This record gives sequence, structure tokens and C-alpha cells, in this order.
Amino acid sequence: MDTEPTVKKTLPMTVAFIAIKGSLSFINSAFGTLYTFVAEAGFIPAVPPSRIFFNVPGKVPEQDLKWELRVPIVGVCDPSGPDERGLGFRSLEGAEVASIIHKGPFSTIGETYDRIMAWIADNGYEMSGPCEEVYITEPGNTPTAEILTEIRFPINKK
Repeated sequence: MDTEPTVKKTLPMTVAFIAIKGSLSFINSAFGTLYTFVAEAGFIPAVPPSRIFFNVPGKVPEQDLKWELRVPIVGVCDPSGPDERGLGFRSLEGAEVASIIHKGPFSTIGETYDRIMAWIADNGYEMSGPCEEVYITEPGNTPTAEILTEIRFPINKK
């Protein structure tokens, strides 16, 4: 069962990222590349990692899908990138977001997206930036029915 939508403030943080254009099936290899990049740069990854969508899966051809994986890092560094592989570092400011936790397989996450988007509209907010999925549990190491994914949309009051 999903949680009820809430509004919260995210904390500022420094993240390593990899920008991707194309299929969501690249996620496992992209996470591998991202974590290798973090280690080679001498940083320690923090949790939880996340994925940002710059356009909507299913609404654009798969080869045109633009998304980014992010992993918080311990420490501070100068912003950089993306390099030729799409890798870099950036500082994120805190933001007010609408948040909901989806419990279960990714095949049913669309229903949770529908709930939070309706809640945003029904409660006098508007989306002010790209959607983020925060991976609270590791999908590869968690039974499918127990996977926890936080869906967040930056918001402003209308």
C-alpha cells in the first residue's frame, strides 16, 4: 500500500550524476558507471540514489527519453560536467516537494504517479520541475512486493 501524499522540504546536497538519453533498460549499467565514477573520484556514495525524468516515459519515443541518475556523495566538490560520458557533480539546493512512497513493483508505479499528480492539482499546487524517483530500497536486493520508491515533484502553491 502506498503512503498518502505529503509536502516536505528536501535538504541541500552534493550529487554525482550521469545523464542518459534512451531506454530505461540502461539503468543497471548506468548505476555501475556512476558508482565507479564516484569511487575513482575518491568520494563515498551516500544513500539513497535517485532518477530524474526530464520528459515522460511513454509520452516520447524510447530513444528520445532524457533522464539522469544521481547519487549523493559524502563531502563537497566543485560542480563539473557532464563530461563526454554524461558524468559530473553538482550541488542541489533544498526544494519544497510533493512526496509519496510507492510500495511494490515498478509495473504498478503508474497508479502512484496518477495519485500524486491528482493530489498536487487538487491541493492548489503546480509542478515546478522534473519528477524524481528516490530508491529507498535496492530493487535488485529486495523482494518485488517490498520495493520502496519515493516519488517527488518540486511544487509551488498556485
